[in-house]
Amino acid sequence: MDAKERTRRYRARQHGENIPKLSPGPRKGYKQTQEHIEKRKRFGAEHHNWKGENIAITSGRSRAERKFPNKPCQMCGNGKAERHHADDDTSNNEPSNVVFLCRKCHMKVDGRYERFIELAKANQPIAVAARWR
Repeated sequence: MDAKERTRRYRARQHGENIPKLSPGPRKGYKQTQEHIEKRKRFGAEHHNWKGENIAITSGRSRAERKFPNKPCQMCGNGKAERHHADDDTSNNEPSNVVFLCRKCHMKVDGRYERFIELAKANQPIAVAARWR
């Protein structure tokens, strides 16, 4: 059916004529096979592209974010926490290995907090001077 015919039928319905709507019919384009649809439904080790423990650091972190919902910090109770891997292996997402820590506590546990404070103190005169320019 061309565009003119669709417009004619639409306008006739708007003027009160009893013309039924046509069913849209099959969708145009690529049809996925049932095997492809089943592959899309698989997660984890069942997925066709699963890499197991041979993953990048960021992949392990994103798996932990999906697997464990956010909780408060286990050290200070702050509501906004990150997931910390106790053994520093991000691919190990066992519940006993993942600890919820806020940013400050996470930096303290990793040993980055002291360097951050030193850097902030070193940059303070520059930041204060830039503020008054």
